[in-house]
Amino acid sequence: MDSTQSILYIFFTHKLNINKVYDKITNMMKNHNCNDFIIIQGGFDINSYDKDKKILNIQCNDKYEGLPEKIFKTYKYVIESQDFNNYTHFFKLDEDMVINKLINKNIYNEINYGGIVQSCEGNREWHIGKCSQNHYYNTNSYKGIYVPWCLGGYGYIISRNSIELIKNNTKYFEHIYEDLYIAITLIEKNIRPVNINIKNFVISPEHH
Repeated sequence: MDSTQSILYIFFTHKLNINKVYDKITNMMKNHNCNDFIIIQGGFDINSYDKDKKILNIQCNDKYEGLPEKIFKTYKYVIESQDFNNYTHFFKLDEDMVINKLINKNIYNEINYGGIVQSCEGNREWHIGKCSQNHYYNTNSYKGIYVPWCLGGYGYIISRNSIELIKNNTKYFEHIYEDLYIAITLIEKNIRPVNINIKNFVISPEHH
């Protein structure tokens, strides 16, 4: 690992899509001369990490409704694994995001949780039709609370210290929006999101 770099780029995908996105992600990071990244897929019986391919397999629901579980279990794994113990921060990214340029250490160094912050209520029906057919949230709107959160559709940065505070949280099964739920668990620990102009570093097809 580059000693000047202490952030790990984490790309989330799923089993059915990893073959489509693997080469794109690995080539993109190679073009940035960056080896500090991993690719996440779920749906496995146990957690395992393939160091050569840089793929982390997570024991979780790999469907849309399983995203909160996948995120929390990934964060818990990376901060407890010796493979990643030199990283102080983690950059959560979706499989289709394009890294425009690597983020500078001075931007994230003092931040516990940062990205494009939204303070107003979001779309409570965004998930409908995206979940498994018989899942509660496939036909029901989100009725929970909103707190200021970093929009997951742009990517966000979270520190090792922040994950340590929430790593044993297991209430993710009650939630549908992983990015909002991260914020809810962090605010309970008095950690609030900080605005970072993520768009300087990442192009998000969802919002481009």
